[in-house]
Amino acid sequence: MLFEFITETISYSTCLFILFGAIILSIKTRFVQFRAIPKIIKILLKKKTKKSCKNTVSSKKALLTAMSSSIGMGNIVSPVIAIKLGGPGALLGFMLATIFGAAATFTEVTFALRNRKRRKDGSIKGGSMPYIKKMLGSFVAKIYAFSALIVLTVWASNQANALSDLLHAHNISKYVTGILLAITVSYVLLGGIKRVSKISARLVPLMLILYISAALWIIFNNISELPKVISLIFKSAFTPKAIFGAGTGFGIQSALRWGLAKGYFSNISGLGMSTIPHSMSSTRTPVKQGMLSMAAIYSDGIVCLLTGLMVLMTGAWLDPSHGIGINIIASVFKNYFASIGTVVILISAFLFSFGTIVGEGYMGSQCFSYAAKRKYLYIFNLAMATIIFLGSIAEVKFLAQITDIFLLPLALPNMISIIMLAFRKKKALRIKKEKVKKTRISPAVSLSVKIEKGFELPITQPQKEDKWSNSIKKNF
Repeated sequence: MLFEFITETISYSTCLFILFGAIILSIKTRFVQFRAIPKIIKILLKKKTKKSCKNTVSSKKALLTAMSSSIGMGNIVSPVIAIKLGGPGALLGFMLATIFGAAATFTEVTFALRNRKRRKDGSIKGGSMPYIKKMLGSFVAKIYAFSALIVLTVWASNQANALSDLLHAHNISKYVTGILLAITVSYVLLGGIKRVSKISARLVPLMLILYISAALWIIFNNISELPKVISLIFKSAFTPKAIFGAGTGFGIQSALRWGLAKGYFSNISGLGMSTIPHSMSSTRTPVKQGMLSMAAIYSDGIVCLLTGLMVLMTGAWLDPSHGIGINIIASVFKNYFASIGTVVILISAFLFSFGTIVGEGYMGSQCFSYAAKRKYLYIFNLAMATIIFLGSIAEVKFLAQITDIFLLPLALPNMISIIMLAFRKKKALRIKKEKVKKTRISPAVSLSVKIEKGFELPITQPQKEDKWSNSIKKNF
C-alpha cells in the first residue's frame, strides 16, 4: 500500500512538472501548437520528400515511426481507466496533455535534430541524450538513457501482456502469442530504422483508419448524448465527489491525476523519447521536423478523445461487469457491430500493440547504444525478445508500478534541458515563411532551392553560409 502511494505520488508530480514546463514552452514559442497547424497540413500533403541515405528515413516515415511507438493499446485502455478511476472529467486532463504536450514535443524534437551527430560507423547518435549531455553533463545523459531503457522495455512487455490477455479470451494461447511476438519483433528490430519505419508506415495509417472509423460510427449513432456528456465531463471535473457522489463528482484533482498521467504516458510528450525516431529523419531542417512531430501528439489525442467519448456516450463506463480495461471497448464494439465488432477490436488491438512494441523496442535499442557500445546491441535484442515473451505469459503489474519511479529521471532532465535551450537558442524555434533562393552551382548550371530562412541547408554549398549551416555540416 505504501509502495503504491509512493509510485502514484511520483507519477502525479511528474505529470504536473511536465505540464508546468510545457506551459512555459507554449508561451516561449508563442503557442506554436496552434500557429503551426497550417504548416503541418502543408508538409503532410506534400508528395516529394528528401531522399534518405543508409541510416536515415524520410521525414514522414520518421513521424510514422514515432506515432507507432506512442499510439498503442494505451490509447484504447488509458482513457477508460482514467474515466473509471478519475471520472469523466479525466478527459480534460487528456486534452491538456495533448495541447501543451505538442509544444514540448516540438521543442524537444527541434533541438534533438540540432544536436544529433554521426558515429564513425555512419549511424546516427540522436534522441534527447545529446542535448541533455550538452546542458546537464554526460552523467545525467547516461542516467536518462538507462531510465528510458527500463521504461521502454517494461512498456513493451505491458503491451504484449494486454494483447495476450485479449487473445487468450478468444482461445489463443498466451505462449503462442508470446513466441510469435518475440520472433516477429526481433526480426523487425534487426533491420534497423529502415525496416522499423517501413513497418510503421504501413501499420499506422491502417490502424488509425480502422479504429477511428469504427469509433466515429458509434459516436454518431449516439450523437444526441453529446451535450449531456460534455456537461458531465465538466461537472465531474469541477464538482467535489462528496457533494454528488461517484456518479457525478470526482473533483479537479482526481481528473488531473488520472487524465494527465494517462495522457502524458500515452503521447510521451515531455519525456524526450519520441525524439529518437525523429532524429533519424533525412531532413536538415530541425524546425520543420519539430512541426511535423506535433501531428503525432494530435493523432494520439484524437484517438484518446474518441475512446473516452465512446464509453461515456454509450454508458459503458458505468457497467461494472467488464472491469476497467479493454473489455469495455470490446463490449461496445460487439454491441454496435455484432460479431464483426469482435474482429475489428482484435485487429485494432493487434496493430496498435505490435506497432507500439516495435517502436518502443527500437527506441530502447538506441538508448542501449548510447549507454553501451553498439557492438553489444545483440544483447539488447535478445533481452527484448525474452521480456516480450515473459510479458505475454505473466502478470506485469508490479513492473508497471516500478516503471513510474523511472519517469521522474526522464522528465526532469529532459524538460530542464529544453527549457534552457528554448531561452538560450530561441531563434532555433522560429517558424518563418518559405522563400526561393537561387544558388549558383557552376557556370553552366543553376538550381532553385527552397530555403526556410536560416534552417534548411541548400543542396550545394552557397558562397556564404550562416552559422546554423556550419553547425549542421560539422555535427551532422
